[in-house]
Formats: sequence, C-alpha cells, structure tokens
Amino acid sequence: MSKTAFALDKREWHPGFIPGAIVLIGTYDSAGNPNVAPKSWLQMVSFDPPILMFSGTKDGVTERNILDAGCFTVNFVQSAMALKVFRCIDKRGLERIEMLGITLAPGQEVSAPLVRECPAHLECRLVDTKPLGSGFVVFGELAHASAREELLSGDFLGRYRRLDQIVFLEDGVYATLEPKKLSEV
Repeated sequence: MSKTAFALDKREWHPGFIPGAIVLIGTYDSAGNPNVAPKSWLQMVSFDPPILMFSGTKDGVTERNILDAGCFTVNFVQSAMALKVFRCIDKRGLERIEMLGITLAPGQEVSAPLVRECPAHLECRLVDTKPLGSGFVVFGELAHASAREELLSGDFLGRYRRLDQIVFLEDGVYATLEPKKLSEV
C-alpha cells in the first residue's frame, strides 16, 4: 500500500487525525468575572496523582485567569451544544456565556465555575505550565470530579452513549462517539 506525504500543519489535515474531546474550561478573572473557553487539546498525563493537561494560548484570557487564580474546571460538552460552542469562539466573557445560553454554578473544591448544562465536570488545581511553540500547556491536578447520576449507573456502553461526548476533528467538524467493546469489532 503506497502512502503520500501530507502537510505537517494540523490546520491543513483533511481528515483531522488527532481528535480531541471538546470541553469548556471555566475560570474567574481577578475581579471575579466568569469566563468559559472552548478547548479540545486535553489529555490525562498521570494517574497518581491524577493530573491532566490542556493546551491553550500563551497570552489567552483563560490561561491568564488560571495563572492568577491557580485553578480551573473542565466541563464536558455534549452534541446538542456543539453548534453553539463552535459559534462562540470569537466571543469573550459574559458575551460568550450569554451566546452559549449556559448557567454557571460554583465549583465544589476550587474557585472556578461549572457549566450546569454539561453532564460531567473536573475541578483542577494548577500544578504547572509550560510554553511550547505557539502553545501554552496547563497542568492541573484533579481536586473533584462530578457527573450526572445516569452516567454513573447502568450498562457500561450505555454510560458512554448517555455522556454523548463530542470530539473536535477540524474547524467546523466534530464527531460523536459510538462506543464498542473490542469483542464486538
């Protein structure tokens, strides 16, 4: 089977080979104003202690808020929210929150907002940051995790279906997950 070279710039990948969970990162600025930012470069990096990372922008509002407050939330987006999330990229602060039509609640363990409409949340304390190329990687230790009750009971694959998680493929394109057991493939 022959293979063809393609661009190294991920923005030119069609199809996108590295999907990422679409989440809303919740923060407060130094004046206590809420902010939520769509992100899709998210990954666990340690089980013990539980640490995740996401990549953002070195001088971004969200990243500055995290540096100031020392914490953030990760709110998992469902497919019904996808179009609004894609359309809100150019908005900021309260304008973005209003456009999304979301309601915020305080975190249980950190001073960062949760998005009530999202089915699951992770609350994180800042561990470290690292500028890399054009990105800015944020590392957060999980301080609290919560999810709607229906995601934590019932059959295993049904839990994933009810989560209805979406992943970013490329600008304007996302996918839902259709979970399958390896034995079903």
